[in-house]
Amino acid sequence: MENKTGKYFKYAIGEIVLVVIGILIAVSINSKYNANQNEQKFKNILTQIQKELVIDINDAKRIFDVKMGKDSISRKIYYDTITLEQFKKNPYELIITNNYVSFTTQKGGYNRLIQNLENLPDKYSIILPFLNDLYVERLNDIDDYNESIKNTVMVENRQDRFINNPKHADYLLGNYSNDEQISYFLNDPFRKNKTFLYMNDLENISGAANDYKIEAIKLYKTIDSLLGTKTKGNNNVIRSIPLKDSIEPFLGTYKEIDNLYNMPDVTLSIENEHMVIRNERREFNLYWHKDNFYFRLSNNDVYKLYKNKNGQRIIKWSNARYVTDFMNEKDIN
Repeated sequence: MENKTGKYFKYAIGEIVLVVIGILIAVSINSKYNANQNEQKFKNILTQIQKELVIDINDAKRIFDVKMGKDSISRKIYYDTITLEQFKKNPYELIITNNYVSFTTQKGGYNRLIQNLENLPDKYSIILPFLNDLYVERLNDIDDYNESIKNTVMVENRQDRFINNPKHADYLLGNYSNDEQISYFLNDPFRKNKTFLYMNDLENISGAANDYKIEAIKLYKTIDSLLGTKTKGNNNVIRSIPLKDSIEPFLGTYKEIDNLYNMPDVTLSIENEHMVIRNERREFNLYWHKDNFYFRLSNNDVYKLYKNKNGQRIIKWSNARYVTDFMNEKDIN
């Protein structure tokens, strides 16, 4: 009986051990399955964030395109170079303060991540400062800039005309001769002030959008690195510098051609995967917009790199008020 009882206890203990091992294995398998599911969920979220970043980057480019287009017109308004004949040909294009643009961002993926933040794998926590900077800190300023330009257009540039001039609707409806109607808009004594105010708002939102774009590109590439992927289809979208082959011919020292502003010589170089402009006073990075156009962070100047009809290399620097050209010193006759 003692032998049978001993064998029974050994058998029972063995069964218990096997059950415990089975439970532990099942728990381990379930834990790994849940971890894999969680990992896949966050990979999907990060991929969604990348897709939305591409949309945001393209929208930032749209804002900058609008700003560049209105820069040249605003200069003509500031210096009274728009003639009556030019205005007749394109009246709506030359009244630049009648509509506004706003920079909108996609936040679906970001919101999903924040809602599941407690389950975020440790290896992805590196992106949290990027997300906070992009979707919280920067968007606060962007929202303010969007509201400011909307207010300028909808209230200060539009409503005041209807309130202060009882005949404004007649001019809009064409109830006067064409020349008289055009002269009313062309000779508005507050046109420069309104244009300046509008362009200041537009430059603010454009500059903020460009800064956002560069940080969005950094976040996109960081996510690529975390996911172990390499973007193929959107290479140009997430570039802040074009292919080196297109830049290298323009490297070197440049001198202001007409000495309009007595600008010091500037040097264009590539350093640590960035385009750098340097003069005796300062240096800064240039970031690619599209084609041969570039911009600076937190600044609304536009830079164009091109060759003139004589094949001379030129850097054209411009903003809403100034334009000047620099020529590569090796191309100066």
